[in-house]
Amino acid sequence: MRGRLRLLKPKILEWLSVVLLAALIIVPLSILSWLIFFTNTFIIQTVTVVDARDHTAEKIQQETSSLIGKNILLIQPEIIEQSLADSIFQIHNIRVVRKLPSALKVVVQEKQPSLLLLSGGKYHFIDRQGIAYEEAQLDTLPGIVLPTIKNTGEHSNVVLGTAAVSEPFVTFILEAQKSLPGATKAQIAEIRIPSLSAREVHILLDTNWLIRFDTSRPLESQLNVLQRLLEHTIPAESHNQIEYIDLRIPNRVYYKLRNAPLTL
Repeated sequence: MRGRLRLLKPKILEWLSVVLLAALIIVPLSILSWLIFFTNTFIIQTVTVVDARDHTAEKIQQETSSLIGKNILLIQPEIIEQSLADSIFQIHNIRVVRKLPSALKVVVQEKQPSLLLLSGGKYHFIDRQGIAYEEAQLDTLPGIVLPTIKNTGEHSNVVLGTAAVSEPFVTFILEAQKSLPGATKAQIAEIRIPSLSAREVHILLDTNWLIRFDTSRPLESQLNVLQRLLEHTIPAESHNQIEYIDLRIPNRVYYKLRNAPLTL
């Protein structure tokens, strides 16, 4: 009898070890499953938006309102991020973070406007790629002065989330904003385009000169022609009589003085 007990003892200990190991695994999993599926512990209660302007935060709150009441462990943050970026065009980067047990945190980096476009009686923010991403209201204007483009075309519609102008056009305008005052000793008063698809821009200076550029060609080469014209062709005493200078034609320049015929 004692010999039989000695033989059974290792088996009993082995079974007890298995039962104990199973209990250590099953009991926590059972408790976790109960918390997940049968309590409100991991049910989303709040969505907090960080680093966004008020109206952007409101849009995000509206878009994520359907998440309230869902299980925080069963959502997919990457899908939510993509959905928000697709529907709210001013978002540059976005990250959705689980804050266990029941809150979501949405961290936003908004786009920075490169241009302000006036078209069809409305102002729009334009990003570096030429995308119109937001209608500009007085309370959403940034604290910096943006180059403002006035579209004089009557039938040019701006669609948010799509390219209103090309990326090279944006680059051209930003370079002109920086370089043209030095080349002309005058400040830019207004920037106009005849249509959204036009490859030209008309810049009015505070000297009342109108200069027409071809935005499909490098600005530098056109400024070189402009400077040679001002330094060697048009006498300094006649500069205040300049009405317009046209640089759109390669290897040619047209200009007109007030009360004088067109000059080639």
